[in-house]
Amino acid sequence: MKNKNEYRIKGAGEQYLKVTKETQKGFSVVITKVESGWKEEKKEFLPRSLFETCLRTDYLTPLGA
Repeated sequence: MKNKNEYRIKGAGEQYLKVTKETQKGFSVVITKVESGWKEEKKEFLPRSLFETCLRTDYLTPLGA
C-alpha cells in the first residue's frame, strides 16, 4: 500500500520527503538525505503551489509507486 505522506525526491543520491502537517497555505515537511552511511534531516515548509508542481513534474514520487 502506498503511503501518501512519503515521497522520493528526484536527483542525485537518496533523498526523501515526509509530510508532517498540511495547512491551507502548504505543507510542513521533513527532508531526509542519506549519503555514505550518513543521514541528515531538515524541517521545511513548502507552499501548496510548489508541492503540487513537484508532484506534477515527477520531482516527487510517492514511495511504493
